[in-house]
Amino acid sequence: MKPYHYTIDQLYRDWRYAVEKDFVTADGKPFPYALGGHLQWGNEDRKLSLSGKPRDACLSGDGKRAAIVVDRRIQVIDTETWETIIILKGHTRPVDGLAFKPNDSNILVSSEGTDADLISRDAEPTIIVWDIDQAKKAPRLEESDLHGISKDVTAVAASKLEGLGLKLKASGQAELETALASEIDRVMAKQGISDNTRICGRLHIGHQPEIFNPSGTQMVYSPGYAPESDDTFSWDVVICSMDDFMPVLTLKGHTDDIKWSGWSPDETFLATVSFDKTIRIWDAVLGHQVHCFERDHYNWAGAFSLDSQHFVATDGQGIIRVYALHAEETLHWEFQAEGPKMWRPSVAWHPNGKLVAIGGKRDAEILLLDIAKKEVVQRRLLSGRDSKIDGEAHPMIPGRFVGVNEIKFVDGGNKLVVWVSGDGSIEVFDLSKEVKWRFARGGTEDGPEAEKWIDENGKVTSEAGSGMLVLEREGKLTLASVDFDGVRLWSVPLTDRRLGALSKGMA
Repeated sequence: MKPYHYTIDQLYRDWRYAVEKDFVTADGKPFPYALGGHLQWGNEDRKLSLSGKPRDACLSGDGKRAAIVVDRRIQVIDTETWETIIILKGHTRPVDGLAFKPNDSNILVSSEGTDADLISRDAEPTIIVWDIDQAKKAPRLEESDLHGISKDVTAVAASKLEGLGLKLKASGQAELETALASEIDRVMAKQGISDNTRICGRLHIGHQPEIFNPSGTQMVYSPGYAPESDDTFSWDVVICSMDDFMPVLTLKGHTDDIKWSGWSPDETFLATVSFDKTIRIWDAVLGHQVHCFERDHYNWAGAFSLDSQHFVATDGQGIIRVYALHAEETLHWEFQAEGPKMWRPSVAWHPNGKLVAIGGKRDAEILLLDIAKKEVVQRRLLSGRDSKIDGEAHPMIPGRFVGVNEIKFVDGGNKLVVWVSGDGSIEVFDLSKEVKWRFARGGTEDGPEAEKWIDENGKVTSEAGSGMLVLEREGKLTLASVDFDGVRLWSVPLTDRRLGALSKGMA
């Protein structure tokens, strides 16, 4: 039989939201939607238009600024007004990672050439350090100026060619104008970062990585080009000072790609999770290896507990392991959920230190685990049963590509927020009030707003997004979905602190 190939593009056209298993209330019923909590595109509070398709985004530690990647540019936005502060130019290839320095919304780092499959050896992988306030003072080349210059240069070129008996047709002039504008923009952008700190290296761009230590005094990255995936090559990790960006420590031992790295909250440890089947815990001050946990499969993600006593990690078979870092017996709990094996690349600790949320890459699985009791508290699974499949594909195939890419506890641990790839939507679960919200990608559910996103063949026309930003301020959560056609803002009320927080109730 001829094999059937199902693509991500097909998934986004076919997918329709359906729940197989949901979070349940104390009396065993599925979480209901909060009042006004079931919305889709067209119902957002506000939509921000960008100069192109966004690829990635991050939020400053104080929540005052957002940085959104649009190809080779970074659009910095004031989250009070949601107006653009500046567009940073200087990268010559698409930006693939970025992060604000903690406690300083003025300093941003970004990288290009991190993905080993995309690196051209004639261009180094580069990390750029941006001082946003300084960049605002520099002269800027506006689009109108750029096109005016390219038009004038084209006119001169056409005149010179005509003197040689060669006529540059209108279509050729238009093509030359476009090419000149692009090249002038590139050259001036490159020249504009001549005073910026630049590092030949790669940011770790896995699922929810931690680029900086909590105090913002140090940064982690991998130096130079990505090596070949081979036991003979060392995939080093560098910790550098944010004062002068000089290396403080070089950590050696990994032999394959680093999928996640991050510091313990007390900054004593750095963890690196790798495809070389090891999880390594390093002394972040002296640089020696404290633990090396060897597994049978690739490793995907990890996270430290808030008290820095435990570390949770997931591997390519979906096995979840919790390590007690200061105990004689370090493996505290090993857990594999029922059902198909899957990657589980998204991890978040609850503020109370007893619960861990895990996001899976199949059927948008969410696991809420009680680490102390070693049991599953909640489990959510989506279903592909309502998806509109053509041809030979099995109706459950779409679910295999629908995964939780981001997961985060907010509102003092009362709420869990997730962004689901494939579905392309944000969901919020209030664990104390036992209700939920959903902000759905256009066309993934029925409703009057869905018609705009459905074509004559019943296929969804909205495309893949790239994630979310979550901001707590002024008594509400602001959720920004980074969609293919812009950024949509949604809001959810925060818990009234007079009612008591879930984290206290579970203490």
